[in-house]
Amino acid sequence: MLIAVYKCLFAAASLSAIVLTRCDSDSRPVHSTAMLVNVAECCAVALTTGPRPYASLRLSPVVLQRCRQLGIVPGKTVRGVRAGSRRQKHIPVITSVAQAPDSTMCFNDGMHLYQRQSKRNLSNMIQINQPDITHVPKTMKIETIASTGTRAVAHSQKCINRSNLVSIKRTLPTKQGDDSKHFKVCYLNAQSCRNKTTELADLIHDSQADLVFITETWFREVGDEPLMQAMTPPGFNLHSCPRLTGAGGGLAVLYRTSLRDCVDISLERFDFLSFELCKTKIRHCNQDLTFLCVYRPPPNKKNKLSTPQFLAEFTELLDEYANLHCNLVVVGDINLHYDSQSDLNANTLKTLLPTLNLSQLVDRPTHRRGHTLDWVVVGGDVGVSDLIVQDMLISDHFVISFSFDLQKPGPARRVVTSRNMKRIDMAALKDDVRALQLDRHDLVSSYNSDLRRILDKHAPLTTRTVTDRPSAPWLTPEVSTAKQDRRRAEREWRKSALTVHRQIFTFHREAVKEMVDKNRHQFISQKIENSTSSKELFLITGQLLGKVQNKKLPNSVPLDDLPDKFGDFFAEKIEKIRVELDAAPGHPEHAPFHGAHLTDFSPVTKEQVKKIIEKAPPKSCILDPIPSELLNECLEELLPVITDIINQSLTSGQVPPSFKHAVVTPLLKKANLDINTFKNYRPVSNLPFVSKVLEKVVLAQLSEHLAKTGMVEPLQSAYRADHSTETALLKVANDLLTACDSGSVSLLALLDLSAAFDTLDHDILLARLNTTFGITGTALGWFCSYLTGRTQAVVIQNKHSEDTILKYGVPQGSVLGPVLFTMYMQPLSKVIKHHNVLYHMFADDTQLQKSAHTKQFTELVQSIESCSDSIKQWMTVNKLKMNDDKTEIMPVGKQSKLKLLSETSSLTLSDTTVTFSTKVKNLGVHLDSNLSMDAHINSLCRTAFLEMRRISQIRHLLSLDATKTLVSAFILSRLDYCNSLLAGLPDAKLDRLQRIMNNAARLVLRKRKRDHVTPLLMTLHWLPIKARITYKIATLCYRSLQDSAPSYLSSLLKPHVPTRNLRSADAGHLVVPRVKLNAFGKRAFTYTAPSIWNSLPMSVRLSTSLPSFKSSLKTHLFREYFNP
Repeated sequence: MLIAVYKCLFAAASLSAIVLTRCDSDSRPVHSTAMLVNVAECCAVALTTGPRPYASLRLSPVVLQRCRQLGIVPGKTVRGVRAGSRRQKHIPVITSVAQAPDSTMCFNDGMHLYQRQSKRNLSNMIQINQPDITHVPKTMKIETIASTGTRAVAHSQKCINRSNLVSIKRTLPTKQGDDSKHFKVCYLNAQSCRNKTTELADLIHDSQADLVFITETWFREVGDEPLMQAMTPPGFNLHSCPRLTGAGGGLAVLYRTSLRDCVDISLERFDFLSFELCKTKIRHCNQDLTFLCVYRPPPNKKNKLSTPQFLAEFTELLDEYANLHCNLVVVGDINLHYDSQSDLNANTLKTLLPTLNLSQLVDRPTHRRGHTLDWVVVGGDVGVSDLIVQDMLISDHFVISFSFDLQKPGPARRVVTSRNMKRIDMAALKDDVRALQLDRHDLVSSYNSDLRRILDKHAPLTTRTVTDRPSAPWLTPEVSTAKQDRRRAEREWRKSALTVHRQIFTFHREAVKEMVDKNRHQFISQKIENSTSSKELFLITGQLLGKVQNKKLPNSVPLDDLPDKFGDFFAEKIEKIRVELDAAPGHPEHAPFHGAHLTDFSPVTKEQVKKIIEKAPPKSCILDPIPSELLNECLEELLPVITDIINQSLTSGQVPPSFKHAVVTPLLKKANLDINTFKNYRPVSNLPFVSKVLEKVVLAQLSEHLAKTGMVEPLQSAYRADHSTETALLKVANDLLTACDSGSVSLLALLDLSAAFDTLDHDILLARLNTTFGITGTALGWFCSYLTGRTQAVVIQNKHSEDTILKYGVPQGSVLGPVLFTMYMQPLSKVIKHHNVLYHMFADDTQLQKSAHTKQFTELVQSIESCSDSIKQWMTVNKLKMNDDKTEIMPVGKQSKLKLLSETSSLTLSDTTVTFSTKVKNLGVHLDSNLSMDAHINSLCRTAFLEMRRISQIRHLLSLDATKTLVSAFILSRLDYCNSLLAGLPDAKLDRLQRIMNNAARLVLRKRKRDHVTPLLMTLHWLPIKARITYKIATLCYRSLQDSAPSYLSSLLKPHVPTRNLRSADAGHLVVPRVKLNAFGKRAFTYTAPSIWNSLPMSVRLSTSLPSFKSSLKTHLFREYFNP
C-alpha cells in the first residue's frame, strides 16, 4: 500500500512537470492549470477516501487525452476479450543501427505535432531482413505492432490497417559472454567505503564477480579492520592498500577464496607520487594476467601535484609493464576527460596507448556529470567481452564490469579427514579402555596403537572432499524477495529513465540495505550471546575485528612439494649458522659443582599425574592416539597406564622415541609480509600430550634440585614463578633512576641473538648439566636421551615432509626446552660480572647497564665495549650467534648531562659500529634517554585508541558483558602492562591515559562524549589510572615482604627499625630513602614502594594472604578515590 501511494504521489508530480514543459506555444496556461488541478484532486481523493473513491470522478477530455499521450493512463482496450486487451501502440521502428541525421523523433498526438529529444536505446532496435535494401533510406518511420504474440486483434475502425504492416524478422542480440561461465572483473571508485560496507558487499555478491578493484576506499592503514571485514562478502578475501599520508585515497582488491592460490598481490610501495598503484598477478587456466589498479587524486594546492607530472609517471609505468607483461589490464580513475576532444592531456594518452599496443575500452560516461574518468586499458592477447557501465547509485562514479574468455573459477575443494566424535558411546569406549592388555616391554607403542584401534572402532576416520561454499545466514528468503523487488524497480528505472522510477529504485535499495543490516546484526549478536567461553567469544569477535588471519602459504610452490621445501629451509637456516660458529676456535669452560647431586628421578604417584593432567590445557596434536578431551573423559581408566609410562621412563633414563618426534606448522610472522618468502615464516612445533606430562614431572624435580643447591640465576626472570617482564623492567628502571638522581649518566645496551634456541650444542649442555648443576647417573642419562635422536616433520594440509634430524638446539614447543636454555646461559653472568657491569636477562634477551660521571663517560663506553666483546666471544664458543646489527645502545641521564656527551655518539662491538639511540623498546616498553616515558605513553595511547575504534565499530553487535570482556582484554590490559614504571610521573602525562579509560567506559555503557565519567567508573568498578598504579606497586611490595617476589626486588626494601621503643615499631613501615630529584629519585621503586606501603591502613598491611590483601587494597583505593 505504501508503494502504491508513493508511486501515485510521484506520478502526480511528474505529470505536473511534464505537462508544463510539453504544452506547445499555442496552449493557454489556463488549460495547463486546469489539468493539474483536476489530476491533483483525483490524487487527493484517492489518498483520503475509500477503496474506489475515484469511481465517480471524471477527468476532462483534454486532461485524459494528454495523460494517454504521456503514458500515464492506459490506452483503450478491445471489448470481448477476458479482462480486456489493450490496443497495440504505434511505435516508430528504426531500420538501421546507424544514427539518424536528425536526433529528434516526431510523434503525432492527435492534437499537436511536437518534437521531443530522445535518448536511443540500441537494444530496442529491430533489424529488418530484406534481400535488397539499397532503396531503403537510413531511417524510415513504420507504423507497426511491437508485439510478437500470435493473438489476433479485433477489426474495427479504431484498429490498425493491416495493409500498412511490414513483415519483420526479429534478430535478438547475441550475448558475447556468460557471467556464470566466464571470469568476471568489476571496478568502482567508491568515494569512501567507510559508510557503504553493506552496499558494496551486496554489490560484489550479486555481481558474481571473481575479482573486484575499488579505488578511494578511504581506509586507514590500521584501525578500520572491522569495516573491511563487513565489506568482504562470504567467499572473498580482501587486500587493502591504504594511503599512507593524509586522508582519502586508498585501493582495495577483493578476490574469491578459490583464487587464493592463484593471486599474488604485490606489497611493494611504488615510487610514483602523482597516483596510487596496486599490482595484482593472477595465474588462472594456464594464463597469466597482470592487473594494475590506479587512482590519480585531482591536483590541488595542498597535494602540490600536476598533470604533467602524472603524464610523465604514468607513461613510465605503461612503458615498463607493457613490455614485460603481454597480458596487461589497467583499471582505475585517472581524473581526465577521455571523452573530450579538446582535452590536450587526454589526447596525449590517446596517442600514447596505440604505440604501446594498448587499448582503452570504455567509450561511454563513467561519472554522473557525463564524462569518462574511469578507464579499462588492455594490452597483449587479453580478450575482454561484455563491458558494461552502470550507475548503481553507490557513488558519483559508475560500476564497470567486464569478462575474460577464461573459465570461471569453481568453489574451492579440499580433502578433509575427520572423526565423528559426537557419536561415540562413552560407556562402551571406557569399557574397551579398561579391557586393554598392553605390552609391558613396549608400553608406549602398545598404548598408541591400541588406543588408535579403539578410537577407530568408535569413531572411524572418514575422508571426504568438502566444497567450501560461502555461507551468509543473514540472507534470508525475505531478503531475496526484497532483492527481487529492487531488481524489478531497477529495470523499470533503466527502461524509462524517469526520476520517479529512480526514486522508487532508491527506496527499494535502502529497504534491502536495512533488512540485510538488521539480519546480520541479529545473527552475530545471537552468536556472541550464545558463546559459552572466553575463547569462543574472542574467536567470534576476532573475526569481526579482523584479528583472525587465515593461514597463508606460498603460492609459488606446488602444495605437494611445500612441506619438503619448508623442512629443508628450516634445517638449512640452522646449519648455516652452526657452520659459521663451528669454524671459530675455542672450547667452553665448565666450573666444578659443589653440592648435592641429582642422580635419579623419583617415581610419581597417580595423584600427582592426575593433578598435572587436570591443570594442563586440553590441546591435542595429530601425534596423539586420542584427543586430549577424550583422555580427560577416560582419565580414571587411563591414569594407571600413563603413570606407568612416566615411571618407566624416569627409572630407565630413556625417553620413548615417539615422544621425541614433532610436527611443525609454518606460520606467517606478520600478516603484511610476503607469503612467498620462506624467511617470513616461523616453525610452530607440536609434541604429543603425554610427552608434555612427562616433561612437567621432570621439571618439578629439576626445579626442586636447583632451589636446594642455589644454582638458579637470580637475575634471570624468564620461565620462573613470581617473575615477569614487569619485575625485570622495574629492577632495570630502578637502577637507572637512582643513577640519574645521583647526577650520573648511564649506558643501556640491549643485546640480540640469532636463533638462540635452535643452535645451542647438545654436548656442551649435557656437560654443563653435569659439572655446573650436579646432574649425574640416570638423571643425566635421561636428559641425554631427551636431547638426542629427535626428529621433526613439516605438515601442511595432511601432507608430510621427510623427517629431519635435530642435531642442535632444545625442542621447540616443549616444557623443558626454555628452562634448559636458561641453564645453558647461566655461566654468562660470570663473564659480565668480571667487567663490573650490571645486567639482567630474560631468556635470550640480555641487557647491560653501567653508570659513571660525565667526565668518566669515555671509560664508561670502553667498559661496555670490552664487556660486549667478551660476551660475543663466550657466545661464539658456546655456539650462539650474537646479532650486532640489532644490538641497541642508549645513553640515559638528565638532559643537561647528556648534552655534555655530544662528542661521543657511538661505540664499537667487534667490527660493527653501533650508533647511540634516543629511544629503545625493551621487553615491550618504550624507553627514552631521559626516562620521561613519553614514547611509551604515546605508543600506548595510539594503540589503545585504535583498539577502541575497532571495538566501537562493532559495539552495536555486542552485549554489555561481551563489550566489558573485550575492553578489558584489548585496552585495560595495555594500560596495566608495566604501569608500575609510571609511578611518580606528572599528572599531565597520566591524564592522557585516564582519558583513554574514560572513553572506554563511555563505550562500554554507550554514553555520550560529554557525559560525566565518575559514575560510569563506579558502575564498572574500575579504579582510575593513578589508583591502578598504586595497586600494582603495593601488591609487589606485599609479595616482596612475603618472599613471593623476585629476590632482586625484595632486596630493595628495608623494614623501618626505630632507634627508640615506640608504638610505630609494630606498624610494619618501610624505610623511605632520601632523594634529590622528583623527576628521577621519587620515581624509583626504592622510593615509591615504601611511600605507598606506609600510607596504607594497618588493616590492609596486616592481611594474612595475597587474595585478602588485594581485596582489602582495592576496597581501600575505591573508597579513597570515589568517596573522598
